[in-house]
Amino acid sequence: MKITVAGGTGLVGQSILTELRHHPEYELHSLSRTGRRPTSIPGVTYHAVNLLADTSWQQLIETSDWVIDCVGILFENRRKQITYQTSSVLPAKKLIDTLANTSGNFLYVSANYAPFFLKDYLATKKEVELYAYSRLGQRAVCVFPGIVYSKKRLSNYYPARIITNLIRTGYFNWLTKIRPISSQAFAHEILSIITGLPSPLRKRIP
Repeated sequence: MKITVAGGTGLVGQSILTELRHHPEYELHSLSRTGRRPTSIPGVTYHAVNLLADTSWQQLIETSDWVIDCVGILFENRRKQITYQTSSVLPAKKLIDTLANTSGNFLYVSANYAPFFLKDYLATKKEVELYAYSRLGQRAVCVFPGIVYSKKRLSNYYPARIITNLIRTGYFNWLTKIRPISSQAFAHEILSIITGLPSPLRKRIP
């Protein structure tokens, strides 16, 4: 099985590839602007590409059994022309359009929730969800994590652990929609989906 992770050099993408590499039957590829890094994972083929500016990656996508989209940004920087459309929506639509006439599956890492000041972030996530379903039907799968945390990124690790512990007390159920999940647990859920098993991440928590 050939699996391509778009955004494979980020925290989420790296976690997924780390989980999948334990299965030698998988042929693993990563697409990102940087390609291989010092922290790259053995057994993964890294490709440096610009999803909007070139087409060299399209044949890889067309021959992949699964394409996992981890591409995106949390905050825009319009002065640098870094927007949700150019960094999240348009790359996702390129991937989806390339898969449309194949038998490949598309797994989109969406979001369960965002605070009011990130309403545009969540809106663009939902835009991609609808586009994927409309173009690919049942071959499109969306997952809805909240904070994906790791000790490799302490800025989200400590807040996520605090929220997790508050939820466990049973007195802060309204925090469940923030849905913190460790990067390892998240990657394991992705593996479950790829192998045809159910995952709670496929449903958004209201």
